[in-house]
Amino acid sequence: MDDGRPGEKMRLTEEQRFFFDIKGYLVLPNVLDEDLVERLKDYIHILETAPQSLPPADRGLPGGPAAELIDHAAVMGALEFAIHEDRDKLRLESAHCSIRTAGDTPPLGPHAGGRTVNPNYSYQYHDGRIFAGMTRVVFELNPVSHGAGGTYFMPGSHKANFPIPPNVKNIGHALFETYGCPAGSVVVFSEAVCHSSAPWLDESQSRIALFYAYNHINLRHHKPAFNPDVVAGLSEPRRRFFHEVYHRLWDSRPERDPVGVHRASRQGGAM
Repeated sequence: MDDGRPGEKMRLTEEQRFFFDIKGYLVLPNVLDEDLVERLKDYIHILETAPQSLPPADRGLPGGPAAELIDHAAVMGALEFAIHEDRDKLRLESAHCSIRTAGDTPPLGPHAGGRTVNPNYSYQYHDGRIFAGMTRVVFELNPVSHGAGGTYFMPGSHKANFPIPPNVKNIGHALFETYGCPAGSVVVFSEAVCHSSAPWLDESQSRIALFYAYNHINLRHHKPAFNPDVVAGLSEPRRRFFHEVYHRLWDSRPERDPVGVHRASRQGGAM
């Protein structure tokens, strides 16, 4: 059972905001403390090997200690810059763990990149703010050596005006770059930037990474797949990240007649 309080937020620095906007991704090193990293790794091991040994509210992500990541201060600072400054307009629509070992097959090649009218993949700037659509947050629970299998990005491709040529869309091309980081680091990226998995080359350890996908309250990309017992077990502030896709103003208004016919009162109420 999650009894956590809503996280504060750590605002991005001017340099970090510039970096995210121009490249489409941002690496925040050493965000999670060592104790939380170890608790997360232990929890993931149990989820993989003996989930029924856990209470129902912890039998899936983002339950157990993974709930602490939902509104982590560093995550909120990035998302309120990238998606919306009002936390009630943020949704968590997907959470999964990727465990990679040396020699396995990368799950996804280069994808996304380029301007689009699809709001999930659209990256816009207006009145001093960016609107990045779906934004992923990666929590790296083991150290990642540079070039050893972390996510690859084609920086700036979220603003590209032309399709990416096929011969360029491979992680061996000079336009792609990646990162190295210590355990407990966080990578935030817009789904609009071209990105790719890569072969994991580190034979000394696995890559253990949690991927959380956030979106604006008015948008959805993934089919909902959260365990309802897990969501019900979250604290009330964290359950607010799992609202359906609609504007929150309707929460304060009476339910409409399901027949769909509405007669305005003399005081108004219909357009």
